[in-house]
Amino acid sequence: MTEDEQQDRPRHREEEQAAQPRQHTLNDRYELDRLIGRGGMADVWLARDVLLGRDVAVKILRSDLARDPIFQARFRREAKAVAGLNDPTIVSVFDTGDTDVRIPGEHSSLKVPFIVMEYVAGHTLKERLKHGPLSQKDAINATLGVLAALSSSHKQGIVHRDIKPANVMVTNSGSIKVMDFGIARALADSAATMTQPQTVVGTAQYLSPEQARGDDVDQRSDLYSAGCLLFELLTGRPPFQGDSPVSVAYQHVSEAPPRAQRFNPEIPQAMEELLQVALAKDREDRYQTADEFAAALRSVQRGETPPSPATLATRTLPAAAPAAAIMGATQMPQNGSGHAMNGQPLNAQPVALQESNDDEELEERDRRSRKGLWIASSIFGVLLIVGVVFGLLWMQAERERNAPVNIPSLENLSLEQAQAKLSELELNYEVKEEHSDSVDEGHVISTDPAAGTSVKKQTVVTLMVSEGTDKVKVPRDVIGKNEREARRILEEAKLTVSDDVKTKDSASESQGTVLEVSPKPGTELRFGDEVQLTISSGEVSLPDVTGLEESEAVKKLTSDEYKLEVQVTRAVDDSVDEGTVVSQRPGKGTKTSPGSIVVIVVAEAPEQPSESPSDESEDGGDESDSGEDSEESPSSTIGADE
Repeated sequence: MTEDEQQDRPRHREEEQAAQPRQHTLNDRYELDRLIGRGGMADVWLARDVLLGRDVAVKILRSDLARDPIFQARFRREAKAVAGLNDPTIVSVFDTGDTDVRIPGEHSSLKVPFIVMEYVAGHTLKERLKHGPLSQKDAINATLGVLAALSSSHKQGIVHRDIKPANVMVTNSGSIKVMDFGIARALADSAATMTQPQTVVGTAQYLSPEQARGDDVDQRSDLYSAGCLLFELLTGRPPFQGDSPVSVAYQHVSEAPPRAQRFNPEIPQAMEELLQVALAKDREDRYQTADEFAAALRSVQRGETPPSPATLATRTLPAAAPAAAIMGATQMPQNGSGHAMNGQPLNAQPVALQESNDDEELEERDRRSRKGLWIASSIFGVLLIVGVVFGLLWMQAERERNAPVNIPSLENLSLEQAQAKLSELELNYEVKEEHSDSVDEGHVISTDPAAGTSVKKQTVVTLMVSEGTDKVKVPRDVIGKNEREARRILEEAKLTVSDDVKTKDSASESQGTVLEVSPKPGTELRFGDEVQLTISSGEVSLPDVTGLEESEAVKKLTSDEYKLEVQVTRAVDDSVDEGTVVSQRPGKGTKTSPGSIVVIVVAEAPEQPSESPSDESEDGGDESDSGEDSEESPSSTIGADE
C-alpha cells in the first residue's frame, strides 16, 4: 500500500477535512505517521507496528461512509476476503480493529473499522501510465502478475470486481501486487451489481459488459477488466472513453472494442488477437480462467500466435450453480391443542371455596372486623404524623435543593477546572469547541448562560472551549524542496495546496524544485487557506543574442541565468561590424537544459586584396608562415564556467 491508494491522495481540500483518529496510536500498537492515500472508501495512513518493528499501512474507513452499514459491511468484507488469500501478488492483511474518529465540524466521535495491511514501497500502474504506455515486455509482465493474483483469489472463490491501474502496485523491486478488495465478493454472493442502491461496483472504464448490465458477475468479469488493463498499458488509454460513466458503460455493452494497433502501431498482430478475445462481450467467448489468459499471454511473449480459448474449441463449461433457495419460515412446534409446553391443560380452573352460612361464624367474623378497624386507625394516625413531619422536612430540603445559584466566572480556566466548579454547584455542562486567538487550547472562552447569571441547580451550562488559534504562517522551508515534500510540509501546517502549480525557468534548480510560494513564506493565513507553488521547469528559454558583440553574447549565455555552453563559428559578412553575432542555433525562445551547447555565428571581415604583385608575394609568404604557426580552428566552445 503506498501513496496512491490508490486514488491520488492527499491533494484536494476535501482531504484536508479527512477525519482524524482521536488516538495517535491504534490498539497501543500502530503509531500513525501521516496520511499517504485517499480512496473512494477509505483513508490510508503510514504507520509503525511498534510490536514487530515494521512499517505498515493502516486503512481507515472514511467517516462520511462509516455511518452507512452497507459500507461498514463492505469494508469488513475486504479484510475477510484478503485475510484468506496468501499470495505474494496480493497485498497482505495483518490485523483489523476499530478506532474512534473525530467528525469534522462536530464535537462527537464515531467508531469506525480499520485494516492493518502490508506497506508496499513503489508506485501504481496509474502513476506509471502518466508517463505514457509501457513497452510490450513490461505490459505483459505486469498483466501476468495481475493474472497470478486473480488465479489465487478465484481459486478461493473471491471475485475482485475492480481491477484497474490504480489498484495494481509495482514495488521498488519490480514485483506486482494487487490491492483494494473493498468491493470483492465471494462467487456465491456475486449477484450484487451496479443496480443495487447506493452501491458502486467497479470503475466505468474497466467494467465488464455483465457488470454494466447489472447481471451476475464471476471470475471471467475480472478477466475482462484485466484485458482493459492490458489494452491501456500497451496504448496509454483504456479501450472505451466517454463524457460520463454511463456512456462508457454503454460502450462496454454495445460497441466492439477498438483495435489497439490504431493507437500503437508497434503492437503485433498476435497481441491484437489476444486482446479481441479478452474483451469479448460474451463471457463464454473470453478466456475462462486466469491461468488460461496467462498461458495465451506467454505465447505472445514468445512470439507465437495465442491459442484459441477453450470455449471456442473443445472445453465445455460446467453449468452455473443455482442460486440458493430462500427457506420458508418454520412453524413453532406445539404439544397438542389446548396444552402448554409443560404438558398441563390450558383451561384448568381453580376450585372455589364453599361459603359458610353458619350464624356463629358470621358473628365471630364481625368481632374480628371491629378489632382490625381499631388497629388500622391507630396505625393510620401514626403514619399520618410521620408523613406530616417527613413532608415538612422534604419541602425544606427541596427549597434548599432548588435554590438558584450564580454561574461562576470560568474564563481562561482549563476544562477540568471549569467542570469541577460546575459540579460543586450541582450544575450540568456540555462542551462546544471553537478557535480562539486569545485563549489557550483546552481553556474556557465563555459560558452560556454568561457568568453571574442566576439559574436553578441541574441547569445545563454550555462551555465554549478553545481549540487554539486557527492561524498559521506560511512555512519558510518549502523553498528548495521538491513539490511532493513541499506539499507535505504545507498540508501538515493545515494549508491547502492549489492544484494549479506554476512553472518557471531556472538554470540553477532541478526540475520540480519549488522556487516560490504564494503568499510569501511568513505570511499569516488561516487553516484551510490556499497557497500556490511555483516550481522549476529545469530548463531555460534561449535569449536573442544576434546583433551583440561576441564577448557580450558569450557572457550572457554562460551567465548564471542560463549556464549554457557556447560554440563560436565565424563567417565572412560585410553587412555588419566584424565580431558581431549574425545568427544563433537554437533560435530565440527555444527551451533547453542548462549545459546545452548554443552555436553563435560571428561576422568576419572579408580579406583585403593586395595592391602589387611584389606586395602580394611578400604578403603571401608571410601568410604561409603564419598559417603554419598559428592556424585558427573554424570554431571554439566556451563553457559556462570559463
